Amino acid sequence: MTALYMLPLVVQGLAMLVDEAWFHRRRELPRWERIGHPLDTLTIIACLGWLLAGGPLAGYVVLAIGSTLFVTKDEPVHARLCSGGEQWLHALLFALHPVVLAAFTQLPPSLLFGELIVVAGFFVYQLVYWNVPRAAREHHIDNTWYADLGARWYEAEDTPIALLRAEARHRNPWIAGEIARVLGSGPRSVLDLGCGAGFLANDLAARGYRVAGIDTTAENLSVARARDASHSVAYRVADAASLPYPDASFDVVCAMDLLEHVEQPGRVIREAARVLRPGGMLFFHTFNRTWLANLIVIKGVETFVANTPKDMHVLRLFIPPDDLRVMCRDAGLDVVDLRGSRPRFGWPLWRMLVTGKVGEDFAFRFTRSTALGYTGYARRRAELNRELPARTLASTYPPRV
Repeated sequence: MTALYMLPLVVQGLAMLVDEAWFHRRRELPRWERIGHPLDTLTIIACLGWLLAGGPLAGYVVLAIGSTLFVTKDEPVHARLCSGGEQWLHALLFALHPVVLAAFTQLPPSLLFGELIVVAGFFVYQLVYWNVPRAAREHHIDNTWYADLGARWYEAEDTPIALLRAEARHRNPWIAGEIARVLGSGPRSVLDLGCGAGFLANDLAARGYRVAGIDTTAENLSVARARDASHSVAYRVADAASLPYPDASFDVVCAMDLLEHVEQPGRVIREAARVLRPGGMLFFHTFNRTWLANLIVIKGVETFVANTPKDMHVLRLFIPPDDLRVMCRDAGLDVVDLRGSRPRFGWPLWRMLVTGKVGEDFAFRFTRSTALGYTGYARRRAELNRELPARTLASTYPPRV
């Protein structure tokens, strides 16, 4: 009979293992959950302690009901951040919770004490892993190293910037083609956010578009101006989260390889929507927060591409496509096209793995899978969503730590 009572404990333990080892580590936990999850475990410790101390059953029932209700407190966070699979698993855990607490009352003291040791150990793990060392070893992205590149932006092969040039060769014609196809031919106005040395801005200007480019680093803009063959791009130092342009100023805004470099991408997207005209297009490229992207985009580049600085990319800043869709939707934008991208397989890729250099023949391609990164565009609706004030955005899209 004891084995029967142990069954819900085993099922709960396996479900929690999947939740912790897969879902939590895949999406990272915001501060509320990093504090709240150990508190959930603490309510179970209180229940076990009460039984082992021989407290009256009525008191245990009160503690068990309180624990069952308390563990649901994170549902507003889960509804916004969790995938369907994780939400289903949470529903299973919520259903099991009172069953497990009822099963505790039928277990002998020796098993209860063993369960208390296991739960207390899990509590210490949650408290330490998700709070103490993570805060100490938290990675912050390094956006400063771009300023020293100078001519290497356009010339060097022994740098990850060569990968960025290859991405630009791949995406720029597609972006120009989509602008013409969706908005029609004509001198459309384009704003390039985080333009760097002008890979996209200068290309679009050469195609006849009226282009403005902003970046927070003046050294990058100096290189961009020197490489602007059209001598027409309006470059300026500015913050993408606080644009120095009036509402509805541009037909197109581009945020290529930018969103994963900022702590609050929702603010950048909202600013982009603000300066877009109704029907305007927001182009984006960023990376997905997956184990494969961590392995290839971060660890792979650091290992195989020469002169890659540490923390050029940070996994916690990568954005799952569903999160990006929500950010766009809340800013008054509708995602129209979203496609994956990856390097082309062939000699240029294998040569890079051996030499650490990215040749001019290195190329990318679009793909169905968004497991690594993805490119696409959204269009601004006729009316922006003004229901979310700026102060709310910090809580809606908190820094992912």
